[in-house]
Amino acid sequence: MDDLDVADAALLIMHYQADVFSILANDVPTDLLDRTNSLIARWRDTENPTIFANFAIDYESPCENNMLICNIMKTGYFRDPAPVTGLDVAESDWRYACPRANVFHGTTLHQDLQAKGIKTLVMAGIATSGVLFSSVGWSSDADYKIYIARDCCFDPDTVAHDALFRTSFATRATIV
Repeated sequence: MDDLDVADAALLIMHYQADVFSILANDVPTDLLDRTNSLIARWRDTENPTIFANFAIDYESPCENNMLICNIMKTGYFRDPAPVTGLDVAESDWRYACPRANVFHGTTLHQDLQAKGIKTLVMAGIATSGVLFSSVGWSSDADYKIYIARDCCFDPDTVAHDALFRTSFATRATIV
């Protein structure tokens, strides 16, 4: 990633939050948080935006047609978009509470990026088959240049994880 022109770039860390780590507690690699914090620390040297986008379902306005949201609402999770303990979040970072898996849906993230002239996204997230799949597809369609920090992404379904990086992501992003 050293050759990345960061003049118009932002780092987007998605769903690194307490509920996700709680649900996946026994599956998340023990060094995932360390690798991601290392990426965040290196990114801060660029002085470009570091963005944390976490799931926060609006339990007052359910969507009966959205199977994912309906199933999650049965669990009571994702009322609070609090980051996982130990994540390197600074006061100056951008934070978004996202009502859907796609971090752009129902938020001002795209408009805020456009206002700052951001055209390139370095992305990482949990789970690969959820937030990353949804958000990479959307941001590709919105013409962002995308880099995915594979070592900072995770999915408990390793087959799906590997398949997405081999297929869908390989045609939309540079994998770093």
